[in-house]
Amino acid sequence: MEPSDALRTYFEEKITKQEELLADIINMDVVFKESVHSKGIDKDFTLDINIVLPKATVHVDEQGSDMYAIIDKASDIVTRRLRRYYDRKGNWEGTTPWKVLEAQEALMDGVDEDDSTLESYADYVPKISLRKKLNDMTPMSEGEAIEKMELLGDRQILFKNSSTGKFSMIYADSRRGYVIVEPSEALDL
Repeated sequence: MEPSDALRTYFEEKITKQEELLADIINMDVVFKESVHSKGIDKDFTLDINIVLPKATVHVDEQGSDMYAIIDKASDIVTRRLRRYYDRKGNWEGTTPWKVLEAQEALMDGVDEDDSTLESYADYVPKISLRKKLNDMTPMSEGEAIEKMELLGDRQILFKNSSTGKFSMIYADSRRGYVIVEPSEALDL
């Protein structure tokens, strides 16, 4: 949809409120969508924001029935994610090594499990709660992988695609159904 001038101005005011967070942005795409076929339903409008930064991309996709409320929510999410990017900028640039904690190690060290109130992500260390070993990487078709994923009760599966010979991942997306992620032809895996 083509946003009105008032909507466009409101979005620009909200997104530029934290101007210091916009300094390293290489590109930002903003798409306002109106779902004509679902008029009167809870999620008439969608706002997609893609921000390209050096070494990372931020994506925000919000839905709702009031575009101004969607802009408010999306701009808050963008601000949080950009803050997180800048707090971890040393990691992205390669000057600071990435760290993760195994779940057992986190329990032993008494690490607090509630990260939702973090003001700064500079000291944040993500925790791996479960590590799965793949014992069978027999090539399978995409349909077979989906069936296996469903039988296991998982929301994603990593498998070797029998048609391409490459490792692929399928995951269940609540809005789009099943999504397959596979390496491009340029990657020789």
